[in-house]
Amino acid sequence: MPNRILLADDHAIVRQGLKALLEREGFTVIAEAEDGQAAVRAARERCPDVAVLDFSMPLLNGRDAAREILQVCPRAKAILLTMHTEDHYVLEALQIGVKGYVVKNQASGDLVRAINEVQRGMTSSSSSPRGSRRKRSPNSSRSASRPRSRTGPGS
Repeated sequence: MPNRILLADDHAIVRQGLKALLEREGFTVIAEAEDGQAAVRAARERCPDVAVLDFSMPLLNGRDAAREILQVCPRAKAILLTMHTEDHYVLEALQIGVKGYVVKNQASGDLVRAINEVQRGMTSSSSSPRGSRRKRSPNSSRSASRPRSRTGPGS
């Protein structure tokens, strides 16, 4: 399975930590960027399999960088790494084609899991509307993710 990653975050120490984590997990970081414009340039040159983008970056935020990256490199998958948990941020990201939304206060394993899930064609979010973690492949139905009702004694 392809695993070429573009990392974009305006904090060098965060990029270094993410790169070490991802390389330890078997991913190849093919490019790093310190802002959204640099991320778009890197994607244009290298066309990553997955772009991991900090939401809040200078010059061009992660959401807008994702939109441009998906236009210049349509086979790429975008994951936003953020501290924003409000529903409207998640929904906006999904509407523009972002496949993963990982909140920074989650365990590092969530980012690794999100990368693996988006590469399999799933959508991954550690923060989704109404606070539930939702993962859905293109072929699954909405009813499969609804909680089952309990009936009978003690319900």
